[in-house]
Amino acid sequence: MAGLASREEQLSSSPDNTSDEHSTKVNKTEKKLPFLERLWGKSGLSVGTLLTMFKGALPPTISIALYQNTGFADTYSTLGYLVAIMSILSFAIMPRAKFVQTMLFNIISICVGASISLLAIYCSVQARAHTTPRPPSGPQSSSGGPSPGAAVAPYNSSASAVCAIWLFFNIYVANMFRAWRPQLQFPVIMYSIFANVTSIYASQFATMAQGIAFAKLLLEAFLTGFGIATAVSFLVFPLTSRTVVFKNAAGYIGALRGALKAQSAYLGSLERKDVFSEPAKAENGASTRGRKHHLFHREQPKAPSQPSMETSGLKAAVADVAALHGKFNVDAPFAKRELAYGKLDASEISELMKLMRQIMLPIIGMSSVADIFDRIADRRGWKTTSKDDPDKPERSREIIEKEIGQWNEIMRTLHGPFETLTEAMDQGLEHALYTLELAKKPRKSGYKSKKASEGTLPDIEATGGTIGPGEKGFADLLCAKIDRFYEQRKLTLNTWCSQHGLDWNKDQQPQPRPHPDSEGILASTDHERMQRQLYLILYMEFLLWSTGRAVLDLVQFADSKVESGVLKKKRIIAPGLRRIRKWFTSALSTGDSSVDHTPDSTETRGSSVEVGDAYHRSRDPEHLPPTNAWQRFGNGVRAVSRILSSQASAYGFRVACATLSVGIVACLRDTQAFFIRQRLVWAMIMVAIGMTVTAGAGVFGFIGRVAGTTIAMCTSYLIWYIANGEAPGVIVLLFVFSFCEVYFILHYPRFTVIAMLSMVTQVLVVGYELQVQKVGPQAAETNGQPFYPLYELAPYRLACVTGGILVAFIWTFFPYPLTARSQLRRDLGTSLYLLANYNSCVHTTVNMRLSGSEGDINDKKSPGRRLDKARVKVFTKELALLAGLRQHSTFTAWEPTFGGKFPRKQYNTIIQEAQNILNYMALIVYASDILHNKDEGDGKQTSWLKDFDHLMRSVNVTSHELTSTLSLLSASVINGNSLPPYLKAPEPYGLSAKLEAIDADILNISHVTEPGYAAFAVMQIACRLISDDIEKLISNIKSLVGEVDFSIHVVESMDGVAVANDGSKGKQD
Repeated sequence: MAGLASREEQLSSSPDNTSDEHSTKVNKTEKKLPFLERLWGKSGLSVGTLLTMFKGALPPTISIALYQNTGFADTYSTLGYLVAIMSILSFAIMPRAKFVQTMLFNIISICVGASISLLAIYCSVQARAHTTPRPPSGPQSSSGGPSPGAAVAPYNSSASAVCAIWLFFNIYVANMFRAWRPQLQFPVIMYSIFANVTSIYASQFATMAQGIAFAKLLLEAFLTGFGIATAVSFLVFPLTSRTVVFKNAAGYIGALRGALKAQSAYLGSLERKDVFSEPAKAENGASTRGRKHHLFHREQPKAPSQPSMETSGLKAAVADVAALHGKFNVDAPFAKRELAYGKLDASEISELMKLMRQIMLPIIGMSSVADIFDRIADRRGWKTTSKDDPDKPERSREIIEKEIGQWNEIMRTLHGPFETLTEAMDQGLEHALYTLELAKKPRKSGYKSKKASEGTLPDIEATGGTIGPGEKGFADLLCAKIDRFYEQRKLTLNTWCSQHGLDWNKDQQPQPRPHPDSEGILASTDHERMQRQLYLILYMEFLLWSTGRAVLDLVQFADSKVESGVLKKKRIIAPGLRRIRKWFTSALSTGDSSVDHTPDSTETRGSSVEVGDAYHRSRDPEHLPPTNAWQRFGNGVRAVSRILSSQASAYGFRVACATLSVGIVACLRDTQAFFIRQRLVWAMIMVAIGMTVTAGAGVFGFIGRVAGTTIAMCTSYLIWYIANGEAPGVIVLLFVFSFCEVYFILHYPRFTVIAMLSMVTQVLVVGYELQVQKVGPQAAETNGQPFYPLYELAPYRLACVTGGILVAFIWTFFPYPLTARSQLRRDLGTSLYLLANYNSCVHTTVNMRLSGSEGDINDKKSPGRRLDKARVKVFTKELALLAGLRQHSTFTAWEPTFGGKFPRKQYNTIIQEAQNILNYMALIVYASDILHNKDEGDGKQTSWLKDFDHLMRSVNVTSHELTSTLSLLSASVINGNSLPPYLKAPEPYGLSAKLEAIDADILNISHVTEPGYAAFAVMQIACRLISDDIEKLISNIKSLVGEVDFSIHVVESMDGVAVANDGSKGKQD
């Protein structure tokens, strides 16, 4: 133990303590860097990014280059450009498991599309045969068609009408599936392209042989593009889903380290006397704390106080952790399903996820300390302690300054132990990175001797005897440091007791000293104030200690994989039959739709979250449950009407109408030839690509797609004329520009469709010109489309694509807009529903743990294990949904406003309050687990814990009232109905008062060092914070939807007394 203690001292005095000085030097050197180096750093480019950009630009380049082969050109004729387009839309840069799943859907959708297209061609041919008189002799007149062997016949109105009906049906059903199962977005887009192209030419085929030849060649072109993308995905810098998950894990751990440092900086700021005061004002009225000075200032109206720089940094760091947690949970299932050659299998990835989640929860809890102190400062008047405040009595000012001084002293006492443990945890996370091979351990000069470098032993003399991250024995060092922190808690508690005249070694209750203003506002709540102050100290210490224990678990997990030999060599890792079966059953489930494939996801970056059957299936007030076969059949009939009236059906209907608005031109005698000549089929395809569900995404998408197409037109000029039309130079320049466009897909995911549309437009323009060069103008015009030089073709393409996007934009608003604001409201209601669901899980979990009915948590069939799985699933869904709501909220600014302004600020406030409530609920579960799995100690400790358990089982720790309130708020927000009158938030649980009423000695200050005491303090504070936020939540939602008012007011007037009934007040708009 002496050796460990000496190593702890050496660890605590490591060079990391001079991080502030080092960061100052780094900032100074960064300012001296050349402009190009600073620009490179801001661009986010790295070797991995450049390789991915190279990989993304290869498929269209290979496709265009292949067309220069005579055999390839003779085979695909005028449809060669589709090969390049399909290779782009296949998205070869996706991780392998996602790519394979999407590619399977692509192939299935195209094969189904070919089958249905042949059926549509057959119906068209039959309609032509039954309405066109057969000539007496000789072959029917026909002309060159869209492909070899597919000559076209003269116009026939019946065939055109049949094709229009099939086109509408195809697009409607496909896009209904697209909205119903968001992971089918890209397969549906390809299906729509196939359906559009075949429907336009189907009415011109006189025989099935012509239609089959065309559909076969079209199918081959699509599959060839898929094959090129698959070859590039598998052979060129292959990227597995496991690689993505492990990179996310490394980023996750890095974010946790950043949150720990931000947390340490915030706790250090609490030692300042002015931390709770308003930012100092300069003479010109500008804030001088954390802001740069400006040349011009003007008086501004008084605004809400801005958080300090440390508070903002802490909240931003925790938000990064939550975002990476959500991304990690989305990508992990694909990594588990993958056949790979690696080290960690699916079960070990699941364990890693669990361990990192256990670190995240107490860190999120510590971030709430900023909110707690902000609430205390508001209620106690700490933010107005300035000496020049004439409205505040002198005595009250002195008391407030004394209270702030007490907290400053407590935080200075906590500074040393907190800083030491935070540094140890940071190094523990670093140790996990190195040990699990998520990051390479940097080489240090003198770190290994020559003999040691040949073997595996560290050079102890060169390193001064310290055990660093990544070395054997670090887990023991971290454990000793955590134990030392736990023992040092007594010093902080002693400081607090001395401030209040208490001795924590004696059996005393924390009775307050009388204040000088015993008649003032502070005297009535002194006992509660002191108790909450003690609980807050225990809250911070417990959560930091819990974070340390969670980091230690991660370190021990990493070391166990080294000791077991798992990390020594790679092996073939294959998913089991159960996992494969689960993959097939979940591939089309709504639970697998959170892969950012919703129709608006490329703009809004939102996630589709399935909230469960209970949310969608409610009891029908007009029908009893069926009792016989006929009634069950009737329910099936009614299900059809529910499908047709669903939002997915409405979206599919809009897309079908928008497509036919352009396609109708090809179905009329006078305009069919014009449609073919001017290539208006691409306007129809742009409808399929550019149609969005909500108007906000539609405005953004319309502007972005038009801008992207315009840029593509300009780049097409550059590509063609810089190379002077020479095929080798054109292909090289096409690769270079595609290489640059992939950068925007990687670093700006919101512009994914815009960047892909630019690549498609370049291929359409440049690929067509190269096609004409290869086959000749005469062969290129056999499909009825005249040849245009590039300087004419590019503007035609721009006009055509812009027209299609404009039609999609119009049908997004017509006949009524599906606004992003209404979608945000419904998603917010869904979030509150999930929050109610999670609270119900928390209630059951706590009661099961306290009653001892949880069972063996390692048994997959035990109640505790099943409940834990359900609770974590709901927690992950709620995190993803809240992150999507924040992104979705930004798109409300893109929608045109008619009438009053949209209350975006209130929505953002409600989202943040829901996030806070979720965090506090998670803390209750976390703390209850400590109560359930406490360590055995000496006899006195065990006796107190047994008494405490007995009392906790006798009181209701949680309540179903909160679940009912959240469910009511959810229904009100979703339906836009007013809240019922006199709705109040559930009362705080008041665990302390309930326990003290049963046993006055149970919360005696002499038991404050018990681990269960601190866990109880965390639960008590979390319950109180939930109660406060529920009150705010009800108030903010009431301001949105209004409140039913049945009140009757007596109004006195000169004519007498009148009674006014305000029952018509109702909902506020």
